Amino acid sequence: MLCFATLAVLAPLATYTVTLAVFGLPHVLSELRYVDRRFGRRLERRFLLPIVVLLPLIVAIRASVVFHLVPPDIGIPAELGGVAILALACARGPAGRTGLALLVGGTIGGATAAAPYATAITLSILHNLTPLGFLWQIAPPAWRSRVMGWAAAAFLGLPLLVASGWPGVALHGLLGSGMALDPLQAGPLAANLFVYVPPPFAATPQAVDLFTASVVAQGAHYAAVIVLLPFLLGRLDGQAGGRLPWPAGKIFAGLCIAAGAVSLARFLGGFAEARALYGIAASVHAWIEIPVLILALTGGAQPSSQSPSENEPALAISETTSARSRRSPAIQAIRPASTSTTMTSDPMIDGQ
Repeated sequence: MLCFATLAVLAPLATYTVTLAVFGLPHVLSELRYVDRRFGRRLERRFLLPIVVLLPLIVAIRASVVFHLVPPDIGIPAELGGVAILALACARGPAGRTGLALLVGGTIGGATAAAPYATAITLSILHNLTPLGFLWQIAPPAWRSRVMGWAAAAFLGLPLLVASGWPGVALHGLLGSGMALDPLQAGPLAANLFVYVPPPFAATPQAVDLFTASVVAQGAHYAAVIVLLPFLLGRLDGQAGGRLPWPAGKIFAGLCIAAGAVSLARFLGGFAEARALYGIAASVHAWIEIPVLILALTGGAQPSSQSPSENEPALAISETTSARSRRSPAIQAIRPASTSTTMTSDPMIDGQ
């Protein structure tokens, strides 16, 4: 992430456009696969039905705007209004879940009524942070603070540092600036700031730094949903199975590579049009995250049929194996007892 952040600071437009073109569609597929395999069979019918009904309607509204069937002034508020209703559909059951659903749905609805364009951009920024919720949900309790500490550094600390402008001043003075680099012919950087910079900040001196910070968070999002979350799912919930017949790991990886190649070719043929079409696919995974995260973080989607006690030994065994590989005499001396203790310890019951 430090290397990626450095590239983003030196050449924000090139880093944004290339990562979007190459990893955008694969990350959508990976995230949908993760969400389905982790939660698909555990969502209660009363929550699943609103998602199945509302999500296609919301995506259809996005497509109508892309294909100029509905003007943005109507389509954007309608789409966000549907998202608010999707969140409010989770307001059932325990007080914590109801309160969170009302907070999320009410905030989106109220913000949309006041400033729909700014709300859409703000949600695009916040969307990059959603893996934090999935990481918290899947991480075993004993490991959660460590996992979330590293995740917070990548998703929050590094982007905030970039947003301060200090890395830009230092790196541009040391290595020069690549602001004008535009390998995909997306147009000048100023014409692309709207993706991640709300209108009130678009004309400020900090606009480029804010855009770059979101590009860094976008890179962390891609890394998490393409690599980290599937790895953790395989390690901690190996028996997970979704409602859809997703291909196995290597086949799915090949599918993602092919999707990335096709996407890149399309972006090379016309960046603006390709980004608009990509937005239709991206809306599927972006909006399904909202009800899923509300339910997952409040107990409305039990994530696994596994006993939670099986999760922590899996990570503990991995760390023990890693330690042995260093051939530490102390580790070698206690190998039998260490393994036995790990396997029989009392479990800690549970994480665009």
